[in-house]
Amino acid sequence: MRTFQRLYEEMQLGERADLTARIVSIFAAVLGAFRRRLPAHELTSAEFLAVFAPHRFETIHDFLAEHNSRPAPWKEIPAALVTPDIIEAANRAVMKKFSFLGAEFEFGEQVEWHHSLGPGGLWPRAHWSEIQFKNISHLGDIKPCWEMNRHQFFVPLALAWKFTGDARYAQAVKKFLHSWCDQNTPETGVNYISGVDIGLRCVSWIFADRLLRGSPDWDEATQERLHRNVYSQARHISEYLSHDGKVSGSNNVLGEAAALAWIALQYPEWQDAPRWLNRALDILWPALDAQVLPDGVHFEASFGYQLQIVEFLALLFTEMRRQKRPLPSKCYAILEKMTAVLRPAQQPDGGLPNINDNDSGRVIPLPLSVAQRIEGVMAVMAILYDRPDFKSSAGRPYPLYAHLLLGEAGAEEFRMIAEYPAKFPFVNELRNGGLHILRKNTDWLMLKNNPDPFPQSAHNHADLLSLLLFLDGKPVLVDSGTYRFSDARGIRNALRSTAAHNTITVDKQGQAQPLRNFDWSRTVKPGFTQVHEEEDYALIDAQHDSYHDIGVTHRRVVIWFKAGDTIVVVDQLQGQGRHALDQYWHFPPGTRIEDMGQMNYRLSAGGRDTAWVRLLRAKETDQAEIIAGSESNPAFLYSPRYGAIEPGVALKHTWTSALSEGHGTHRLTVFSKKNIPVEFGDVWHAEFLFNGWTIDLTQTPAKIAPSKI
Repeated sequence: MRTFQRLYEEMQLGERADLTARIVSIFAAVLGAFRRRLPAHELTSAEFLAVFAPHRFETIHDFLAEHNSRPAPWKEIPAALVTPDIIEAANRAVMKKFSFLGAEFEFGEQVEWHHSLGPGGLWPRAHWSEIQFKNISHLGDIKPCWEMNRHQFFVPLALAWKFTGDARYAQAVKKFLHSWCDQNTPETGVNYISGVDIGLRCVSWIFADRLLRGSPDWDEATQERLHRNVYSQARHISEYLSHDGKVSGSNNVLGEAAALAWIALQYPEWQDAPRWLNRALDILWPALDAQVLPDGVHFEASFGYQLQIVEFLALLFTEMRRQKRPLPSKCYAILEKMTAVLRPAQQPDGGLPNINDNDSGRVIPLPLSVAQRIEGVMAVMAILYDRPDFKSSAGRPYPLYAHLLLGEAGAEEFRMIAEYPAKFPFVNELRNGGLHILRKNTDWLMLKNNPDPFPQSAHNHADLLSLLLFLDGKPVLVDSGTYRFSDARGIRNALRSTAAHNTITVDKQGQAQPLRNFDWSRTVKPGFTQVHEEEDYALIDAQHDSYHDIGVTHRRVVIWFKAGDTIVVVDQLQGQGRHALDQYWHFPPGTRIEDMGQMNYRLSAGGRDTAWVRLLRAKETDQAEIIAGSESNPAFLYSPRYGAIEPGVALKHTWTSALSEGHGTHRLTVFSKKNIPVEFGDVWHAEFLFNGWTIDLTQTPAKIAPSKI
């Protein structure tokens, strides 16, 4: 029945065709009465006592006394680590003002935990498996509601109480907890659908419970209710893990299994805890091995999910280390590689590339930016792996993030790790993940040509050979982002399309066509990618064959000339027939594009120049236009984070060319920090002269040499 259940969940998330969804929904309703269900009521105190070994505790008071005597990873939390941002987050929560995934909402006296945080209205209170939440226009996207119900504001409230002594903060956690339990009978409502969100809610509760020990407002009745409901939620995760007997094709199973294992480790008193732990780890270890590529890139090629998975594993691995439990050496090595990937991928602004889907999820319940989360992860991993390079990416102070996981002992270990400045090679090649990075000081470039995981994962975008670029620490070329998973206006699919990325469409067709919110018309087909570096330059030579059905292959060669920090992008399209070609360059919102003539453009933001863009080998028939994003041009909108959308701006270069065997079409684009003089010419159809260099595309990788002409 788990396989059927997984299909039903995928249907509701939009991962199956609508017709299939309707059919499965009918069968779900018919078979629901025969499917084993967990008890749909909150455990009584007597029922809760029965979850322990017989005669283990006479009363709940005995359990709480023993549980509270078990030390947390930390002895004290240094006051200097509790920043004003944490206190501000706590103050907003006390006033019931919330901001979740682009949704701003303020509640009155009572928080409604089933509120859509969208157009309005409440999600239904039926059994969780019977709730339809896909494309319900009057309720909107389910994820803001789930985000609110992760209760990640509980920890800032608990920290604020700990360092101000103000009872309002502890009372707010108590009130929120009781109201949530009143409104969320186990197995009922949308807050029992997503196992990952259930796990994150339990993590928030358990951390808050530890921090609130000693508060007179954190009474035994409240503590008992928290633990009773943690038990019910952990039991639910165990029963409905996103696992069908095979290795799951989703990152969800990693998060669910890691969260369940961590919860089980917190409650050795529960009879079910050993079984949960064994089940979770038996699923987690092979799934982790299968989903992470040899170079450490998660197969979905989403850095948002990669960071979230690393955080889940950091949570679990530090707890297993604290309890002196063994870890499989292979999985221990996989986490190290996943962490190492984050270092070269981190952009000069501290963030991570916004490629493929990203739902902005975090695991450690603190109000931190992506850059701060990376610092926390690097501090923890520096300790786990004794890696000075990880320490160099963590910053000097030992962060609160690491203190919550490893406490004072971790701080001492962190201090003892050797220090040296962060260094990166010019070329960083993540070949298995199809990601290639060039980096020099605050200049950074990434080319994406990743293997397509669909249909195992529907989080990929049709963006092969797309580029991201920073110059002098400022973004120049950006990814359009995710927006929302459930979107009736079509913006999500527009942002997944090829035209929304820094690459090329052929005959107005993308590399694949989005269907619904997660499906595709076909898989994209990445080809070879090779990297070569010399003293004067580095190049990435890549191609894809997603246009094979119309007889066209796209090859892109990116050359970074080190002396002048000039980046030349050569696009070569080969095949048969006459084709209309559109090349797109997407810039950050607020970028001003000035046409300086002869297809030379100056980019500026805030009154300061950011880059120059020049289009070369442009014939009279070539056209270029500047496009602003809007609902009528959704592919040119920009989503900086999940749920947020704003107008972007792009440069579109269009031409038509007849392709034949042995003769393709080529266009060169130059990115530079200043307006450089350009000497350019053709030697023949696949060899070009550029500022004293010869670019020869007849070889693979392309050959770059000083010109003899």
